[in-house]
Amino acid sequence: MKGWVVVRTLLIGCTGGAVAAWFNVPVAWMLGSLVAAIVASLCSVQMSIPKPFHKLSRGVVGILLGSSITAETLSRAHQWPATIALLLVGMLLISVTSALYYRYVAGFDRLTAVSAALPGALATIPMLAIQLGANPRQVVLPHLFRITLVILLVPPLFSFWQGVDLTGSAGSNDSVDWQGAQLWVLLAGIPAWYIGSRIRLPIPEFIGPMLASAILSALGYSIELPIWLFAITFIILGSSIGARFYGMPMRMLVGTGGHALMGALLTFLVTLLSGFSIYWMTDVPLPVAILATVPGGIAEMAILAAAMGIDPVFVTAHQIVRSVLLNASAPFLLQWFRKK
Repeated sequence: MKGWVVVRTLLIGCTGGAVAAWFNVPVAWMLGSLVAAIVASLCSVQMSIPKPFHKLSRGVVGILLGSSITAETLSRAHQWPATIALLLVGMLLISVTSALYYRYVAGFDRLTAVSAALPGALATIPMLAIQLGANPRQVVLPHLFRITLVILLVPPLFSFWQGVDLTGSAGSNDSVDWQGAQLWVLLAGIPAWYIGSRIRLPIPEFIGPMLASAILSALGYSIELPIWLFAITFIILGSSIGARFYGMPMRMLVGTGGHALMGALLTFLVTLLSGFSIYWMTDVPLPVAILATVPGGIAEMAILAAAMGIDPVFVTAHQIVRSVLLNASAPFLLQWFRKK
């Protein structure tokens, strides 16, 4: 039965992606699968994407990004300490302002408010917070709404702002084909993933293949991945997020979901201020600065940056720093608020 649920989820996501591609929606296979999965989940259709599928999709994204790491893309690495510092200030402001909203406007308890405000990964911070006694629904919904809104809003807004045609594209670089003549590079990602996990790299299924791909690219190999592989990756990422809406009663979506929506919008407002600060204080282009500070998932933001041609290496580096620092500090921070 579980296998059929997975097949059904992928079929629904594929259908949604195909419909979105037909109507020339930006980043169609991700947005279409996300919307289709949300609608099906809210209609009580059980949805599920296994964790191995999600990890494999992260590996594909890592290989894509590794192939784009060149001397030119690293030429601005000397700016990263300053931009990362500004990113951390923005992350602190996001956490504080959102926590104050959830605590004093939404009426969440202290631990739940702080847990809901931290702009971290959906799979880590909510789980830790719930183990410490936070309200499960009040923690999960803000994170779910934030990541969902990022995926739904960022591509069309950036497409309109930058005048970039994202319809039907799986990637913005030239390393895309239909035949998949160089699928062999995926084999290099497997030992890289294993080595990354053994040496305790953060997100080894993502960073390991990315480093392996970067090494191959530096050695002169032109890495080309088939466009259908990107479509599958988009479908898995979009469907896995939409599937999380399954089983949520409408009353909770209207009540707690309303506060989650306001909290997400407040987060985006502070994110824009953080992006503008990086733009004003450095010579990083504004679209790159904003996308680097948007608190979405690493794989999702990385592949969106690649699809939109917005310096994916810079964006991914900053997203990784944000995720690693949040995941490392969250257990101590939440324990402290639990004791207060």
